[in-house]
Amino acid sequence: MKKYAIGLLASVSALGVGAGASAQETSESGGGRILDSIVVTAQKKEENLQNVPISISAFSGDDLATLGLNQSNELGQFIPGLEISTSSGQGSQLIVFMRGAGLNDFNTNNSGPIGIYADEVFVSSPILTSFQFFDAERLEVLKGPQGTLYGRNTTGGAIKFISNKPTDEFEFKARGSYGRFDTTEIEAAISGPITDRIRARAAVIKNDSDGYVKNLVTGDYENGVDTIAWRGIVDFDATDNFTIRGSVHGASSDSPGFKPNQLSVGPGGADALGYSAPADVFTGEYNESKKNDLNSIGGYIEAKWELPGFTVTSISAYDEVDSVVAEETDGSPLSMISIDYGVESETFTQELRFNGQFGRVEWLLGGYYLTEDLTQNQTVDLFRELRVFTGGLSDPNGDITGAPVLFDRTLNDQETKSVAVFAQTEIAVTDALTVTLGGRYTDEERTFAATSTLEDQALFGPDGVPIYNFSGLKLHDDAFSWRFGIDYALGDQALLYASASRGFKSGGFNGGFLAFDPVEAALQLDPYQPEFVTAYEVGFKSDLFDNRLRLNGAFFYNDFSDLQVFTLVNTGVIPIQVLDNASGAEVYGFEFDAVYYPVDNLLLNVTGAFQHSELVDFVSGAGADFSGNKIALTPDASVTALARYDYNLANLGDLYIQGSVAYRSSVFFSTENNPLLEQDGYALVNARVGFAHSSDRWELAVFGKNLTDEAYVTYAGDLSDFGFMQRYIGMPRIWGVELAINF
Repeated sequence: MKKYAIGLLASVSALGVGAGASAQETSESGGGRILDSIVVTAQKKEENLQNVPISISAFSGDDLATLGLNQSNELGQFIPGLEISTSSGQGSQLIVFMRGAGLNDFNTNNSGPIGIYADEVFVSSPILTSFQFFDAERLEVLKGPQGTLYGRNTTGGAIKFISNKPTDEFEFKARGSYGRFDTTEIEAAISGPITDRIRARAAVIKNDSDGYVKNLVTGDYENGVDTIAWRGIVDFDATDNFTIRGSVHGASSDSPGFKPNQLSVGPGGADALGYSAPADVFTGEYNESKKNDLNSIGGYIEAKWELPGFTVTSISAYDEVDSVVAEETDGSPLSMISIDYGVESETFTQELRFNGQFGRVEWLLGGYYLTEDLTQNQTVDLFRELRVFTGGLSDPNGDITGAPVLFDRTLNDQETKSVAVFAQTEIAVTDALTVTLGGRYTDEERTFAATSTLEDQALFGPDGVPIYNFSGLKLHDDAFSWRFGIDYALGDQALLYASASRGFKSGGFNGGFLAFDPVEAALQLDPYQPEFVTAYEVGFKSDLFDNRLRLNGAFFYNDFSDLQVFTLVNTGVIPIQVLDNASGAEVYGFEFDAVYYPVDNLLLNVTGAFQHSELVDFVSGAGADFSGNKIALTPDASVTALARYDYNLANLGDLYIQGSVAYRSSVFFSTENNPLLEQDGYALVNARVGFAHSSDRWELAVFGKNLTDEAYVTYAGDLSDFGFMQRYIGMPRIWGVELAINF
């Protein structure tokens, strides 16, 4: 009998209960519908997910489509314990937290401690990550330090986007949807053989939307998108044991600048210029019409040579991006503060791996190299509204006092080189007992230069007035990461495992706007130091009741030292950005996932994460004591539940209905745990009803997201020096229709 794709939340287990049309399918046996195995490559080899002794979530591409997940910042809705958002809307810096590991720094020169990978290639530029999310074969989310097998900065975990590869037979797939706010998405892929030894695949996705925030000044909608991304892959079987894969990809964005919501906190409930924002968070009064522009191109070549007893794999990759994120920072009809975040980067990586097996021992040995050249061109326009009265600076002598009326340009240059060697071995002591040992040595160098100039042709001439000029700043880090694990199989039904691991994230430099006092700016440029975590985990994975119930769980404890922390410090004039190290932090908790077929056509899934986080003995560089505070973007509880019912219409096809509820407890967006930068607990309700034709050629569905029209904050910053808090609001109620075809 045919297999039925679940396409459900079953695919999003934080503990290895992945599901989906290709990652996992359900089948029927004499006892009815059962949960089949899931194949992942979390340990850089194909394995059944239930046999991998680490916490993993896995989605198939069809799961992502069925769940309506078309943007990376939506993943947190369906993976408890994962918090993911953008700092300034589509195309801006991703902010990712898992198990307390993350960095809410919105500057573009700093990748966070959650490594993001596209087809085994580390995505060095965080602003590129959202453009990998299409024509997916699978998505894997690995929790906990991954320093043994994966590139850089993985104290918190790794997110792997795995694209569909060229097929041996002709294939054409397309999907189109239309929804509220004139939102359209079109995705298509074509694949097949060119010769007996060459196969190719091409895919593209186009997103457009008018936006969901009403501009009361113009009457138009804001926060829309206009993006396109594409990918091409060619596989070449050079010989029977030597294969080459070439991939090229690109993306561009011409989206309107994202508009924040202003929470006015100045005297009388107004900002520094006396403006009070509307109470309705889905409205605003905006006076700018700038664009977010992004253009990127990149690719990789993967060569694999199968030799007697072992395999050699080489992956060479290159990416470049040129982007400007235009932010109307004040979110008001007055020109108080406006920022453009410009960045250009070029990244080259090379990975070489050897892996094989002898007897009961599987082994892997490899080396990794990364070089990145990055340039930031960032401008801040302050109190332009007052320029007609002052003619320039608030003090004609150039002192920055009172309301600084100025236009400043900051130019930063950063070069990074990272070299690592790594190894891992799995020793099958008995048929049931396996021991895993792994280690990685990383050596990283970073240089940095920064200049700041006041620019105003009328006041300062074409060259402007320099504020500071720092060059030749250097930082060198090296560290050893390790992993020890042991697992025991209880037949085919259960796996018990325990592990201890050490993770490392390199230090770096503050790539944001610094103080206008050169002495204070120099202090801000003191490099922040490497972050370390020692992580412990004990867990189980089980398939019960003839594979109708999958129940997994894990207890974890993360002990951080020198946790990297980002804060906005208000000075009474202008907020300054501080990157610092907390002396320590701890996070511990429990995660679980249950997938169950109570009857053949009904699937139920509940998954959750419960954790406690605390900063330990942390006094910031500005002298504030944050000891005992919760880690930003780390909720105490997150639970998601989903149900799906499939009904077979004889020879016509399958009708299905599914609904989900995703709950997050309250979360702070700041290290200070400022209650004005706190999102209270909330739940998002989604639903989908669809019909899949029996030919598997087409599917039609209607969907709804955030059906209760919940208003919730996805990211926020403290700009109380200007009399307001800057907030970004999640999508309101969305509905639409989708058609998918497959040949």
